[in-house]
Amino acid sequence: MKCSELKKKDVVDSTGRKIGHIGDLTFTFDKSLKLSQFVLAGPSWEEFLESVKIRPDRDPVFTASLIKKMGDKVYLDTTANSLKTTLDKGSIKNNEIRLSKIQKLEIVDKDGAKVGHTVDIHFDMDGSASLIVGGSFIEEHLESAGIKRDIDVIVPATTIASIGDKVTLLVSKEVLGKTVSDALKRKEPEVKKAKEAKELKRDLAKTRLFSQRPS
Repeated sequence: MKCSELKKKDVVDSTGRKIGHIGDLTFTFDKSLKLSQFVLAGPSWEEFLESVKIRPDRDPVFTASLIKKMGDKVYLDTTANSLKTTLDKGSIKNNEIRLSKIQKLEIVDKDGAKVGHTVDIHFDMDGSASLIVGGSFIEEHLESAGIKRDIDVIVPATTIASIGDKVTLLVSKEVLGKTVSDALKRKEPEVKKAKEAKELKRDLAKTRLFSQRPS
């Protein structure tokens, strides 16, 4: 699942009331990227605040522990007015970074050369998070393989050295480029076959790089 897919989901509190949708997410980074909290947004939340005479200038936050179940919608195990908001002290800790900020940061290689930006963040079944990387450097490799718009290039967070004013990788631009090209070449026969059948399966639309943390 990707963050962009999560952000499409409506959020319902324990009373059954729709209170908004997921507007943003926060993450922590310490050698691995971990989801921390969800940030609620949307007109339903603003209407709720107005109904209880609170100015709609604050966004509620909640952790995965408050989620009762998730399907087409996200169902919380608590009421809307019990949620902390972004104006509450300590609701979002200093070591948390928003998805919306990560998407604005340049991704550079270990030598500082720009390699792209974060298009989205992908979650695996084990809970690990990875960057979906875009930009002209990645697009050149996708175009050369003839599969530009069909593939998410997934770079695991174990390839990240640091996140600050930029996302810095542990590998060089050359190594990243070769890894992308090699991964696309391995996938090309499957993608070509799927295209001919006009059915690109979800797993084929993903190209994962670096199965191990670069040394």
